[in-house]
Amino acid sequence: MLPMRPSPLIIALLILIPALGAQSAAARPPNVLFIAIDDQNDWIGPLGGHRLVKTPHLDRLAKRGTVFLNAHCQAPLCNPSRTSVLLGLRPTTTGIYGLAPSFRDLDTWRDRVALPEYFARHGYQTFSTGKIYHIVPATREQRAREFAVWGPAGGIGVKPEAKLIPPTPMGNHPLMDWGVFPHRDEDKGDHAVASWAIEQIRSAPRDKPIFLA
Repeated sequence: MLPMRPSPLIIALLILIPALGAQSAAARPPNVLFIAIDDQNDWIGPLGGHRLVKTPHLDRLAKRGTVFLNAHCQAPLCNPSRTSVLLGLRPTTTGIYGLAPSFRDLDTWRDRVALPEYFARHGYQTFSTGKIYHIVPATREQRAREFAVWGPAGGIGVKPEAKLIPPTPMGNHPLMDWGVFPHRDEDKGDHAVASWAIEQIRSAPRDKPIFLA
């Protein structure tokens, strides 16, 4: 019996099918997880650390990605810095330097496409939880423009019954009242935000990319 020779067509298909699969995977938009951290200093491990600060999760995350050692916020306050990221513009361009106004309240930026809206226009399902916009849009219609799905806002959560630190020489402002809260992690706003985000990632439809901030 003569040995069977593989058909050139079969050989071509065996070569072509994996290539098509690779092209399909490469063309599929990636899911995007955008994590915003409010008012953080450089005490985390990847930025040099501090002898009293342990950041094992951030350390592991940094090892899997790229750490920018000379990156700086556009502004030292929440609203102008977040506006800068969401619009891709410097505070000197937006004109926003303080905790108000929202950029949507200004005629110049009312119709400007912000970061989540850009993703939505390119086929992404968009989710928001925690503090992404410094000022959350007031109406349902306004919120729907920014994100399709809104989760818990986060915040401090349960507060101690009494002050943790006595009044300081600088006054009795809440910003000076820092300490370890006598509560479980589950009682805090950050836990609610993270738990909700995990659930959205697990339950999101597989046929559409997601942008979760």
